[in-house]
Amino acid sequence: MKGWIDEPVVDPIVPEADRQKIIRMPVLVDGFPEPSSRTRLFFAVDGAVAGVIGAFLVGFAVQSGSQVAAILSIFSFVIAALFAGHARPGLAARMRRLYGDCCIFPADLDDNALGLIRRARKAIEIVSTSRVNRLGLLDDIANDVVLPERLWEIARLLRTQVALRAEQEEAMSEMVTPELVAVITPQREALDRSMISVTKQVVELEDYASRVQEADAALRAHELLKSNDKYRDLLARTDDAQGLQSLTEHVDMLESTLAENLRDAINAGQTLAVPGGAAAV
Repeated sequence: MKGWIDEPVVDPIVPEADRQKIIRMPVLVDGFPEPSSRTRLFFAVDGAVAGVIGAFLVGFAVQSGSQVAAILSIFSFVIAALFAGHARPGLAARMRRLYGDCCIFPADLDDNALGLIRRARKAIEIVSTSRVNRLGLLDDIANDVVLPERLWEIARLLRTQVALRAEQEEAMSEMVTPELVAVITPQREALDRSMISVTKQVVELEDYASRVQEADAALRAHELLKSNDKYRDLLARTDDAQGLQSLTEHVDMLESTLAENLRDAINAGQTLAVPGGAAAV
């Protein structure tokens, strides 16, 4: 599954223009591997050698008038430029240096963490594109401020959990001693509790999205009430007093249902704020 749902998660404090720069870079989205420091050193040395050869060929071409040397010097400089480009830190590394700890890339997470991020994003997408939201019937602060903050907090915790899990797996790949087990066991329990907590946050987002969908459905039904006059006229013409009474009762019930669904959706959105601004792992 690719597309917006696999974009990097960016801290809401990052300006929108910079956020767009981050998410529009396919190298970051796809999580291509970064070149190692040894690989970059190899390209740097080869680039310098190619540059020296190019400079020598330029001098030789000027003295001898050789066109072949001139052409070879151009190729040498092109190769030197290419090698110099590969010697630079990768795009993801440069972006991390530029934005610090303000973005989390798919490559930073494992499959389980990515699954939770996708679920959270899907729920937020449902809320954002709902009719009740577009009509301004929900809590604007919850949707515009709290939802991005909740997504960022979930991603931040998941990245920490993935790093700690990798640390534990590396430790357990070595000789397992009673002392190591004594250290790892409570750490794993803490990690499991943290994972349960993050999963609960995702479920809360999904519950909010479900309530918004219910409000959307009630709103669509409410809009169909505009056609009730035609049905009242039809029932009146057939002298169906009982049908008219039933239709009126359903109108009153639907009005109440819409109000209740909207109230439930707003209340669900207002409970999503991250306590204290951040959660602990």
